[in-house]
Amino acid sequence: MDNREQGDIHGDVPAIAHLGAAPLPAPADGTPTDWSVLPAVRGNEDSVVMELWRLLRQEPALIVSAGYVLLSLLGLWSSYFFYLRFQLSILDYLQISDFLVAGLRDPAYAGILGGGMLLAILVTWPDTLRRRNPDKVEALRARHWAWRVVFSRSWLTSWDISGLRPLTGVSVAVVCYMALGAAIYSLNKAENIRDAGQGTRVVVHLAGDGAPLPGDARLLGSSSAFVFLWWPQQHRAEAVPISAIKRMQSVVVPPTGAVAPAPRPAAAAR
Repeated sequence: MDNREQGDIHGDVPAIAHLGAAPLPAPADGTPTDWSVLPAVRGNEDSVVMELWRLLRQEPALIVSAGYVLLSLLGLWSSYFFYLRFQLSILDYLQISDFLVAGLRDPAYAGILGGGMLLAILVTWPDTLRRRNPDKVEALRARHWAWRVVFSRSWLTSWDISGLRPLTGVSVAVVCYMALGAAIYSLNKAENIRDAGQGTRVVVHLAGDGAPLPGDARLLGSSSAFVFLWWPQQHRAEAVPISAIKRMQSVVVPPTGAVAPAPRPAAAAR
């Protein structure tokens, strides 16, 4: 092999010409940005949350089941605090089927569930982007003070000092937010019915009675076997078996300032 052929070979593989030299880093501008929202901190690989996430990715149908279970648990938690204001132990009146649909009775529970996940993403995403794309984030921080604020290193956006794995910390934060939000929502809803006179007004007809029960009750909710009512006049709540109710009518309250229609005059006798 002559010198020209050897030079061609070395020209094809220039990296071999410098044995032992470290490879040059790729330019930051050419590196694709990693937009993943999963916290990029060491220690997530063997966490329980990551194992569950891998399982859900392998079986996407389980995502619907897991979301349904979480929504049901959130509904039971909210129902407990709601009926607690009326001195009703709701768990004593529920059947197995009621546990499965507890989270579907109010659309606000789905909003609380989604809001908790969104809040966790918004709080932790800047720190996640900073860890996954350090060069690009540092370049942005050098350009303007607003980027330095967004990608600042703070204990509010990082799980380094919490002692928990990042994914575990995010999951615990979401669960705490949902539990607190659902409890506050249920307590406010109950207080509006109990103290402010809100809620659905109903007239109850019991089986075997010719006249309805006196007073306008407030419909608190129902289960598969009971209807829960609040009586503002007596300031008491009760659970009435569905089998004992013949009919229940809602009371339509006219808007404020509305004038009742005048009765039509009787036709003149001929």
